[in-house]
This record gives sequence, structure tokens and C-alpha cells, in this order.
Amino acid sequence: MNQIITLQRNQDNGYGVVSCIQKQDFELSNIHEYFKGYDDDYNFDEPFKDLDSVISFLKKVEENEEYDFLNELMSGLDETDIWDHFNSTCNPNGSGNQVDELVLTYNGEVLFES
Repeated sequence: MNQIITLQRNQDNGYGVVSCIQKQDFELSNIHEYFKGYDDDYNFDEPFKDLDSVISFLKKVEENEEYDFLNELMSGLDETDIWDHFNSTCNPNGSGNQVDELVLTYNGEVLFES
């Protein structure tokens, strides 16, 4: 049985309302393929061993302040059904200033937030 994990992008609309604007499910056995598309500096030739290894990797990226990589991961996720509405109503001078984060969930439980 393969584990399904979810990556999502939560963003503040500039008025304090946080919404999930991008979201995508991945099988644990192939999430490394998604990551591979955004950075050549890491070795993504082998799948992650388990869920903890994915979380450890993301924490390491965050600790190393590699925010460009995290931002690219978020930007490549599938748009949610509120994407257009969010963009049309958000404050263009403050959108995302408070929250723009990558979130990893498994079975509805948040396991990582950047």
C-alpha cells in the first residue's frame, strides 16, 4: 500500500484571510520526481524511504534558508478551485505578506509547515 501525501500552498489575501490556493496529492514512492523538477542540487534519483525522510528533507531545506526551492515547489502545485477568486479579491499591495507557506499533510494531519 502506497502512502498518499498532500502538498498545499496556503496564502494570506492581504486582509488576514488565509486560503489554500494550490494543492496536490502525491504517492510517497514518487514525490521525489516532483521535487526533481525544481532543483538539480539534490540527488532525487531514489525515492524517499518513508514519510519521515520527506519531512526531514523539507526541514533541512528550510533550515538552510533555501526559500527559492520551497517557493518553486509551491508555485508548481495544482491550482485549487478558489485560485481565480483569491487572485481577483486579494490586496495587490499585501497579498501573502503574512502567510505564504508550504504545508505537507498525511491523513489530514499537518506534518510540515514552512
